Amino acid sequence: MAIKEAAATNIQFHTDPRCPFAWRTALWAREARKVRPLTITWRIFSLEVVNRKEGVEADYVNGGGWPALRTLALARRLHGNEGFEKLYVAIGNAIHGRKEDMQDLGNLAAVAQAAGFPSSIVEQAMADDSTIQDVLKDHQEALDRYQAIGVPTIALDGSDIGFFGPVIVDVPQGEEAGELWDYTAWSLTQPNLFEMKRTRLGGLKPVFAQD
Repeated sequence: MAIKEAAATNIQFHTDPRCPFAWRTALWAREARKVRPLTITWRIFSLEVVNRKEGVEADYVNGGGWPALRTLALARRLHGNEGFEKLYVAIGNAIHGRKEDMQDLGNLAAVAQAAGFPSSIVEQAMADDSTIQDVLKDHQEALDRYQAIGVPTIALDGSDIGFFGPVIVDVPQGEEAGELWDYTAWSLTQPNLFEMKRTRLGGLKPVFAQD
């Protein structure tokens, strides 16, 4: 039976900019919305938190990924969802395209400035402890509401059904991106669907956003 074309909808998309699979899925979602009535609300998830070993003290300054996460949180506070996406794409291109170290605050500031933000946004984010709470709030909601295990985690707006995935290697374009969304949208309405998985083949090449 063919999947009907998805109606206009919004998704909650939890991501950590360090994850190469969340990056590819994010690029696919951005392609899908070009050919489907899809809106993306960008949310945060911390891989450092979910993978932190018991008894290890949190390091929100030098810990894995925290400078980028906190800067994204501040970008969203100051510039909304659009600002978050703009900075996320810039950081993703730097990490997963050019293989730059976004743990380095100077590198992160340069990327933010190139994306149209003041370079001081990184220093401002790191000096404001409330950006930590912004990250943790998004992260905890993903855990509590969707039982999230990692990124990408996607859910339809207003739904308590959230999935890890789809995990892809190559980013679909055009109608191929739309068709993958049609099936993904259907799966997100199925409370009895929990897992489909197969072994991933091949390595990951650098991937850049197209716009």
